[in-house]
Amino acid sequence: MKKLKSLKGRFCAITIAGAIFFSPNFVQADLGDTVLVLGIEHEDVKVLQEHLIDLGYLELEKTSTYFCEKTHKALVKFQESQGLEGDGSFGPETYKALVNVVSKYEPLVYTRPLKEGMSGEDVRLLQERLKVLGFLIIEECTDYYGPMTKKAVADFQRDYGIQVDGMAGPETIKTINMALKNIIDSPLMKSSRSGSSVNNLRQNIAETARKYIGTKYRYGANGPDAFDCSGFVQYVYSQFGIELPRSSSAQAGVGTKISKDELQVGDIVVFSNTYRSGPSHTGIYLGNNKFIHASTSKKGVIISDLNSNYYRKHFSYGRRVLNN
Repeated sequence: MKKLKSLKGRFCAITIAGAIFFSPNFVQADLGDTVLVLGIEHEDVKVLQEHLIDLGYLELEKTSTYFCEKTHKALVKFQESQGLEGDGSFGPETYKALVNVVSKYEPLVYTRPLKEGMSGEDVRLLQERLKVLGFLIIEECTDYYGPMTKKAVADFQRDYGIQVDGMAGPETIKTINMALKNIIDSPLMKSSRSGSSVNNLRQNIAETARKYIGTKYRYGANGPDAFDCSGFVQYVYSQFGIELPRSSSAQAGVGTKISKDELQVGDIVVFSNTYRSGPSHTGIYLGNNKFIHASTSKKGVIISDLNSNYYRKHFSYGRRVLNN
């Protein structure tokens, strides 16, 4: 099923980037508002998996919200098929490529009003477009205009601010065509990220983290007035639409594992056996062996040196969720 899942009936801020506005009453994108990487758990992962399965890149017995190794490998294959770098992360460029692939349909041609109970090839074509836009959730399109199609049309009409009657008349067909065209043509994700490269994003993450130097430490806090270590990392990344797990032990498993020599600005640094065994502390690498973190209740958010005696002893590895 080739669909683009959307948020229906409401507006919300897309944190990683700008919204895709069609008109004041139009919907925004859902899939694509968060960078998805190996190890992340997010509801958008399930939608991505559905697309990759439909396109023949992925085989799973059951989709889930977890970005597994199979999903990573399937996404790499998709990226390479579209002439993109196969880094296995689902960001703006890959999202745009996916939109183009699943939305390559000729505009609907209006020949007659379509309503419940009717059959024909034009009904099937209508269903395909409604699936692409996320309003019709079915496995296979048919040529029959049943209750589900009527409801999908009505939901589309309601969200796009046109007359709601559940019938596909000339205005509805015209609006569907415009919606599909706008998805492909719209400037995707150009707000907080402004279409910046990954390197620029790394610097932006570091700069944002520095703004919180001196913020107090409080165990269990995730900002912005107080942080613990993992809450700080999660909060900073969330300002760019990148959702990370809440705990330091979980953050120690996201993305790609890297060595100290491989660290780049914006990578996560992981420390073990600090106040408990195993991964127990995280921060954000700033370059030149410096990292920023929510340290202790006495120090709060500070910049520290990886080569200091304490952190050199407890450093384990880095995690990369931003692939170049």
